[in-house]
Amino acid sequence: PKQNGVPSKRSLDPGAMRSFVAGLVMVERHAPRRFTWRLMGTAVRTLTGVELTGTDAFDFHTERQREKAIVAYNAQLDTPCGVWGVTILRGAGGYEIPVEVLVLPLRADDGEMRYLANTVERVHDGRRFDSAAAVDMKLLAWPEHRFVDIGFGLPKFPRRRG
Repeated sequence: PKQNGVPSKRSLDPGAMRSFVAGLVMVERHAPRRFTWRLMGTAVRTLTGVELTGTDAFDFHTERQREKAIVAYNAQLDTPCGVWGVTILRGAGGYEIPVEVLVLPLRADDGEMRYLANTVERVHDGRRFDSAAAVDMKLLAWPEHRFVDIGFGLPKFPRRRG
């Protein structure tokens, strides 16, 4: 079920998502600069070593990344569009894990664009995963990041001057 091209959060069926629900993360926008983690799947919690549900969605970012993420999250909900990318997470001990992320917008019951549903999957790079080293993960970088047109166009950003 969808309203104006984007489904509601309520229409998600966890039973139909068994193959990836453990890798699901959901973010909620409360105000343009305030987002919280609403849901964190068990695979993501194991991967990051952190329980983020209910916390500020930007505590995971450095201050510089925080500003970029605020702009991107709002652009994605205001347009609406998807995002695909590869991120690098780094644990407190320096352990780095590449993950592939797909983010799609969802509507609240009132029809407002308020949620971002994320699938997070570790990119298998040949290294053995050491869950003991994956403690207190933080976002290190987004080496690859693309907005995806889902029928509403793409966000327009002011041009940066060199």
